Amino acid sequence: MKKRIVLSVSCVALFTFASLALGASGENEFEFSQDGRFVRAAKMATQIVPAPREDANLKTIAGNFSTYPNATYFSVWGNTIAQGGSNFPFQAWEAIAFTPKVNATVTKIETSAGRQGGGTAGFELGLWSDANGVPGKPIKSFHVSKLPAYGQCCAVSVANDKAGIPVTAGTQYWVVVSTTTSDVDIYAWAFNSTDMRAKLSAFWCKGSTTYCGQNSGKWIAYNYVQLGFAVLGQ
Repeated sequence: MKKRIVLSVSCVALFTFASLALGASGENEFEFSQDGRFVRAAKMATQIVPAPREDANLKTIAGNFSTYPNATYFSVWGNTIAQGGSNFPFQAWEAIAFTPKVNATVTKIETSAGRQGGGTAGFELGLWSDANGVPGKPIKSFHVSKLPAYGQCCAVSVANDKAGIPVTAGTQYWVVVSTTTSDVDIYAWAFNSTDMRAKLSAFWCKGSTTYCGQNSGKWIAYNYVQLGFAVLGQ
């Protein structure tokens, strides 16, 4: 279902937001930072959905989901994910870095990324190599269409790989949420609720200088509070 975006400028706390009413969403309304990168759910979660119970045979290779029953992650505040085009002014992807402590095989990737408002399109959830401190190329990417509603707590988006993806101890990898031309909804990746330390992340922006500056079409590394994720396997 196509979304209609209405913009008006307002000041909320220490941030300046562009308020976007998502027409036909039927649920939450969202407020974006002036540069469009951050998005806040204006309404609190109407119910708490427990995070999925993990297979006891899987181990956590990396991640930050909490064990708090009502806050697996910080469901109302995160980064925008969008393909751009008619429903959003620029393309926006996000990535989280991790380094396995031991050799392992990844069979499941989970994130706190979800869909804003209505729609049925999904996004791409992938494990990427590192290229000098930013995401390099996809090792494997999965189209995920069963998505939680952003702003609600605390279902997760999941990619499974039965064959498994080997990762090497001491090597940096990236969990990336990206889009293709088929991923036409607007999404958001919520921050974690466990660790407030700044850690390595990366942002991809493609669009005008108004939103991307001189970095359109490039991955840009930055350090900030991590978005919610888990990398699981053997």
